[in-house]
Amino acid sequence: MAPGNVVIASRVVRTFCGTVKFYRTLTGLTLLLFAALTGEAQITEVPQTVKPGRFLLEMDALSVSLEEDADRNFTGFAAATTFLSTGLTANWDVQIGAQLFLSQEFDQGGLKERDSGIGDIFVRTKWRFYEAKDTYTSAALLPYIKIPTNTGNVGNDSIEGGLIVPFETQLVGGFYFSAMAQVDFVRNDADDGYDSRWLAALALRRPVMKALDLYGELTIDKSSGGGQAEGLLGIGAVLSLSADVSLDYAMYKGISDRAADWTHVLRLNWGF
Repeated sequence: MAPGNVVIASRVVRTFCGTVKFYRTLTGLTLLLFAALTGEAQITEVPQTVKPGRFLLEMDALSVSLEEDADRNFTGFAAATTFLSTGLTANWDVQIGAQLFLSQEFDQGGLKERDSGIGDIFVRTKWRFYEAKDTYTSAALLPYIKIPTNTGNVGNDSIEGGLIVPFETQLVGGFYFSAMAQVDFVRNDADDGYDSRWLAALALRRPVMKALDLYGELTIDKSSGGGQAEGLLGIGAVLSLSADVSLDYAMYKGISDRAADWTHVLRLNWGF
């Protein structure tokens, strides 16, 4: 998926709080998300594209994020963050995403602040520029742009964008290895320019039954605006309910001070 990965986790989770540095505060629980049918990990994008005449609906149906410190609490909620993709050619598709409802609440030292509203729109396109069918290896380019449509102070009212480069190959023993490099251009805290944000993600997946895949995933990201790098380490499982529908559950542990302590994700995806 993507940025964002809505990046979401994405690619979606990563842009959930707009001007707030969401990775610094996100810990907790994310439920009922719509993911990809190929059994990939939750954050790491894959090079596969949607075929012409087909559609892929990915929806973050419900997300809940929690942080509790001695002097600071954070609660985030999102509903119906949706991506719809369709193929233009055999190796090129287009995607549009929308954050239909976001809510965030901060409680620091007894002072509470709560914002809620509609989020932003994302326009993406994926071009699979390399594929070797004999080794199941492929790579793609996935540029995107964020259009500020938010209300209720849940975004930063700025155009942002970036580029994602996903890669996947099959290894011995039935393992699949995915990797992703991503650069985002995001509005800085001073609101007088842009910072670049660099992210790398790795995932290792293996089918263990006809309808069940298991995977592990690692992500690291760093902003040019300074501060510590952020990292997540997760494990997950993908259950295929049919050829067009799958469930994906993952649990992530933050491996740096600025990353989420814990994140739980359950996703469902529908191709038609």
